[in-house]
Amino acid sequence: MSKTITLKRTVTIKAIVTDDFKNYLSFELETAIKDLKNKIQEIEKQGNSLISSLQSEGSSEQIKSIEQQLKLEKQQQENVIADLSKRIDEAKNLKLNSEFVQGTIDGFVGVKVGDNLYQKLGALELIVKDGVIQEIKGDSEA
Repeated sequence: MSKTITLKRTVTIKAIVTDDFKNYLSFELETAIKDLKNKIQEIEKQGNSLISSLQSEGSSEQIKSIEQQLKLEKQQQENVIADLSKRIDEAKNLKLNSEFVQGTIDGFVGVKVGDNLYQKLGALELIVKDGVIQEIKGDSEA
């Protein structure tokens, strides 16, 4: 009786670009931007509240430190927003019927003595069009 173990491997998801996909991608990116803007507002609100409470205690060094942290966090979030905005522009300019790498997911494969590990863990891609799998590239049975 041969032992079998399950290993994790990466599966790449590629979307065939359609108008619906471009709209979906833009919507997802716009939603992420809105969420980040809300996060910035919440951070500023909490930071200002904390600074107000520290001002009554006269902790100027702590206040300066918190202000620096707030400024840094806000700048980081604004950089992400700028990157997402750029990605929206790129999404609108994607060529129809081209392939766009949406991301990766983990897939699992069983292996046993005598299997070719390289084949089992080799590249696997799912090609999707408007959410429907069109093709599986690579050794899905590995």
